[in-house]
Amino acid sequence: MKKISYLLFLFAISTVSGQNLANLYKQVNSSVVVIDIISVAPEKSGNQVELVAQASQGSGVLISDDGLIWTAAHVVQSAEEVQVEFIDGDIYQADVLSSNEEADVALIQINGGFEIKNKKVAPIGDSDKVNVGEDVFVLGAPHGFKQSLSRGILSGRYSPENLMNNFIKIEFLQTDASINPGNSGGPMFNMKGEVIGIASRIFTNSGGFEGIGFAMSSNVANKLLMEETTLWGGMQSMVVNGSLAAALNVPQEAGILVLTLSSKGAASQLGLQGGYLPATIEGVDILLGGDIILEMAGIKVTDLNSIFEIRQKIANTDIGTDISMSILRNGKIGQGKFTKL
Repeated sequence: MKKISYLLFLFAISTVSGQNLANLYKQVNSSVVVIDIISVAPEKSGNQVELVAQASQGSGVLISDDGLIWTAAHVVQSAEEVQVEFIDGDIYQADVLSSNEEADVALIQINGGFEIKNKKVAPIGDSDKVNVGEDVFVLGAPHGFKQSLSRGILSGRYSPENLMNNFIKIEFLQTDASINPGNSGGPMFNMKGEVIGIASRIFTNSGGFEGIGFAMSSNVANKLLMEETTLWGGMQSMVVNGSLAAALNVPQEAGILVLTLSSKGAASQLGLQGGYLPATIEGVDILLGGDIILEMAGIKVTDLNSIFEIRQKIANTDIGTDISMSILRNGKIGQGKFTKL
């Protein structure tokens, strides 16, 4: 009799939990969007380099009634066109306002004419208050399957030791909730229906999901996107150092290799050039041949944190101030400057 009662008790818990998740899904799904991106990437054909349009997709979450949306930086970092689609079928064009590539978070704004109608703004939760072991769920468009829900727990917290960002603790939330391509930028919710993270990346040996996914914590996203002054560089890049820096003839400890650019971003307006030679470095597909930034705003690139320092220095510089820049292009070092507008 006790065994039967115990089994009935477990069944009741499971049923209530399932009902709660179903209700939560109905509460928050209208805030989740599919983001369609058009970008351009250079391709070399003979002696010519041509720009070829490429389509990609990600996810995002509405965080204000005037059309502000959180997503992942890598989804929109070099976008030429951004389009968002809600569950009710409404489609809008959007602009990228700001991004932080290292923390992998970005803020986009729907162009004029946005109507909240039957959509709901997702409430932002305090990611510090979520305990390891608590239930979470992720909404997004993995592999194009719109409004796909996956459930798991908060498996842990991960703070890369090499990311400082002016004393802002860069913290990723680890989860076993399924995250796949297309989920990027989508929200991770707690069981109150509050956004506690933005889906960012997975750890995988096979190329598919293996139970280890990461989302940037909502507290960090809120700090970087809503409280800090952050520009949209419109540039995908990576820090090169060690043997790779030596192979690229970087004349110092490290540099920032420009991979791809958006014509609408600040980096393109500075005259920087992206890569065009596909290569695989330590299992990561990249483009070689682009500019390598050696120094900017008087700050020499030494590691990943140099990007934070440069960004902060430019943000704190007065409008109209000339900012110096040093780059390595085609094996030659060039000096230049630009005026902060």
